[in-house]
Amino acid sequence: MTPSGYYDEAAAGDLRARCDRTTENWPGVAHTTMFGCPSYTADGTLFAVVSTQGVALTRLPDAERERLAADHPVEPFEAGGRTVGRWAVVPPAAATACDLDRYLRASYEAARGE
Repeated sequence: MTPSGYYDEAAAGDLRARCDRTTENWPGVAHTTMFGCPSYTADGTLFAVVSTQGVALTRLPDAERERLAADHPVEPFEAGGRTVGRWAVVPPAAATACDLDRYLRASYEAARGE
């Protein structure tokens, strides 16, 4: 686990590789590190963070968040004793069952203002 304790490759499973593959050809995407976790920005705006908790979708529109939450468990992102309730975290087990690519895309498009 990283010193921050927010990312462990084994606990996150293939989430980082999956997010990398999904976003690799999207315009304006940069892979970076935030909170010690693999993170994704679109034209400089954060839209996803992969952590031990799962994939945090930072810009998911309300309608997409409601759709996701209706079918799969969604949690708030927690870091440094703070909870970021606006971010929808899809836990690793749920990420394999849901259409994660769809929700990554929705968060990406919202970050780009599309």
